[in-house]
Amino acid sequence: MIFILIIINLLWASTFIFGKILLETFSVSFLISTRFLIAGIIFGIIFRKKIKLSNNVIYRGSIIGLINGISMLLQVIGLQYTTASNSGFITATYILFLPFIELVIWRKRITSKVILSVTIAFIGVFLLSVSDLNSLSFNKGDIYTLGCGVTFAFQIFFISHYTKQENIFSLLFVQFIISGLIGLAYMGIEIKYFNIVPNFDAVTQIKMASYLIFLAVFATFIPFSLQFYVQKKIAPTIAALAYMLEPIFTVILAVIILSDPFGCQTAAGIILILSGIILVSYGKKNV
Repeated sequence: MIFILIIINLLWASTFIFGKILLETFSVSFLISTRFLIAGIIFGIIFRKKIKLSNNVIYRGSIIGLINGISMLLQVIGLQYTTASNSGFITATYILFLPFIELVIWRKRITSKVILSVTIAFIGVFLLSVSDLNSLSFNKGDIYTLGCGVTFAFQIFFISHYTKQENIFSLLFVQFIISGLIGLAYMGIEIKYFNIVPNFDAVTQIKMASYLIFLAVFATFIPFSLQFYVQKKIAPTIAALAYMLEPIFTVILAVIILSDPFGCQTAAGIILILSGIILVSYGKKNV
């Protein structure tokens, strides 16, 4: 299970560079809609015999897909107005919201170990994301990003909740399609109110097309499929803590590929995140 979580985070982290390149060419809505619709089509073709659609599956899968689509939109829109550091840090607030969502909906008591683990890991994310305290300021982009953190917390919660009740292949397929449709709906808003027309011509470029396929397969199809599988077996808060490996891999890849500096603060952030994950996982055989 730990190996699968590492793969999920590594794949999500590796898409940072490709997503940044694609956003210079394509609109937010085009990127999100194509990413999830392509993943949904591929998933539907490969697992068509395992997908069994019912009213409950469509309803529950649509809830996850709606939340996921909104979360993605809020994060990318927020990134247009805020810094990458603020975006990474504020998005990670989902780890703070999840225990309270479990408390309110599941009446699950928040243990002292969970509180300590969440606090330690969140401080670690802060150290990784914010290199200069003097540059830490907040604007409207941060409000969008905070909304992403909240919705992502609900996405993690409902995946853990519904995968224990429904066929995960069916839920995944519906989530992919609904998330893609959310992107298409926002595309209509971009065209009508912001006069942003998708750059369809760029899709014919081999380089851009390969990046889009990479994003759809390696950033969406594979990690989201693994996410549903893993969260069927572990608690939402533990899953959320495990997903905090993503910023660690992002930093490591940035150091290797982009030659970003690696200092004591970065090392301390990584150590704290790993400590939080290890602490909450200690004694749990299913993680």
